Amino acid sequence: MNDATRSVLADGMARWGAFIEANASWAEAIFFLCAFAESLAFVGFAVPGLVLIATGGALVASGALGFWQVYAAIALGAVLGDAASYWLGRVFGDHVPRVWPFRRRPELLERGSRFFLRHGGKSVFLARFLGPLRPVVPITAGMMAMPHHTFQTANLLSAVIWVPLMMMPGFVMAKGVGIDELLTGATAMPAAPRKGGDTPCVPAPPISGEPPRC
Repeated sequence: MNDATRSVLADGMARWGAFIEANASWAEAIFFLCAFAESLAFVGFAVPGLVLIATGGALVASGALGFWQVYAAIALGAVLGDAASYWLGRVFGDHVPRVWPFRRRPELLERGSRFFLRHGGKSVFLARFLGPLRPVVPITAGMMAMPHHTFQTANLLSAVIWVPLMMMPGFVMAKGVGIDELLTGATAMPAAPRKGGDTPCVPAPPISGEPPRC
């Protein structure tokens, strides 16, 4: 991860982390809706899924939320989002290309169709890990009448693996940078020597209204 990507991710996590902590009683619902929308064919392109799910990893690292509650909410949202996209493809079939956003950007469905034809049943599993294809391949699989049980098997297996991988950047960044600095967007202070000695100390995070202190 380069510095620019890391900075964008950290900034997004700071904003979403503050929002989720302020609405902690709704945390599971927020993560569920985020994962559901991020996997849904018609809105997945507009949802900052990576940032929101990585924020879940950061909040787990801080101890603010439990791993299993975040994991279950995201996994369930991802599975149901793909399942909804699949059934939209099965039900509406040839009408899908005439609906936004595919009406304005037909290349999205074309890309999903090529990927599906190239990889067959594996395409649903693989597309979960490929951001631009994630919201497209499930609806394509439905349009092409992929067997339901084959689709759902790939859907479930890919979600089980995908969720912790998407949470990992937030978890690692929170552990490496410090959860307080990451979720508030603060910059870590450099180490400074103690007065009257050579032993270095690391300033503690500032308390509201007070300067950093060793």
